[in-house]
Amino acid sequence: MNTVNRIASAAAPRLLQELGETRQRLRLGGPFYVLLWILAGTASGIWDRARWPFVLVGVGFILLTVARFRVRDPVDSSDSAVRARLDYIWLLLLVNAALWGCAIAWLLWVTPNESARTVAAISSYAFATAFAHNFPMRLRHAFLAVGLIFVPTLGAFIVSGARFELIAVGCLYLLYVSLALRRSHGEYRQRLDLEDELREQRDLFEQQSRRDGLTGLANRRRFSATLDEWISEARASGRPLALLILDLDHFKAVNDRHGHAVGDACLRAFAGQLEQAFGSPDELVARLGGEEFGVLLRGCTIDAAVARAEAFRTRLAATPLGLDDVGALTLGVSIGVAAYDPARFADGDAFYHASDVALYRAKAGGRNTVRMAETA
Repeated sequence: MNTVNRIASAAAPRLLQELGETRQRLRLGGPFYVLLWILAGTASGIWDRARWPFVLVGVGFILLTVARFRVRDPVDSSDSAVRARLDYIWLLLLVNAALWGCAIAWLLWVTPNESARTVAAISSYAFATAFAHNFPMRLRHAFLAVGLIFVPTLGAFIVSGARFELIAVGCLYLLYVSLALRRSHGEYRQRLDLEDELREQRDLFEQQSRRDGLTGLANRRRFSATLDEWISEARASGRPLALLILDLDHFKAVNDRHGHAVGDACLRAFAGQLEQAFGSPDELVARLGGEEFGVLLRGCTIDAAVARAEAFRTRLAATPLGLDDVGALTLGVSIGVAAYDPARFADGDAFYHASDVALYRAKAGGRNTVRMAETA
């Protein structure tokens, strides 16, 4: 798993995406600053006039290119660490832009010939355009970078007595790049908004696919997945695992007498009682369908599971559910309990079947009772 995936759980998705895209694009331009600086120096003949300053500027571009390629994702997963890494990346970009703008202005001041002006203009246009299209994430930073690249070049044209047409084209191009940057930033924000919306819809769908719509409990799909996962853990570690299957007694009579709206309210109230009784991180409460519910108890022995099931059954029978439409409603529940035994149960279906058989024994034995699965 790469570092970006590791920090995804802590850093905000938009911030994490900004880091990924900015770091990926960071490497694109570095070598071109080196190459175009060499080309500009060759075209202007500055090698003969100011060799060592030219070399020092080239070394600066090389060091900045190396620094670009050495940027890594932060080890810390906090938002502050991600923001700090983004600030560092933008510092590199702005220093790179400032070095180019100052170097080109100095080159044009030292050797104001047409070849130097042509290379400087084309290079500065290219780098400014690259910023407008590749780095629209932070609008103010990008505007500053474009200004650091382009304004010194334009100023050097004016000071060196460049033709009016070249200066006018430079001004118009700066205006174009500014408008393009603003548009790129707007499109970038719109894309992030769309991806946020898609992410929210995906998370909502994932939640709905794992939760029962009526009670808010885990649904059968999540219950089955967790059952298989916890069985694998129990088989590997030897840790106890118990399963309760619960079925409300005579629930059909509730629907027939009071209507399905009251029946639904009854199921929600019963689900709330289950969540209160079995709410630890090592316990999972699920609605399996209709009036049937399941409870997984990780780290719980069979004796403890039977005792807790009996305590829940007793409390439910003694405490009527308060429903708005019909007032107090007393319910009974039949419960089947089984403990996982790797020697007996090959998979989750076999384990579930043992608890389900115990439930039917409870219902056949008069209902409102708890029965433990047979051990042989």
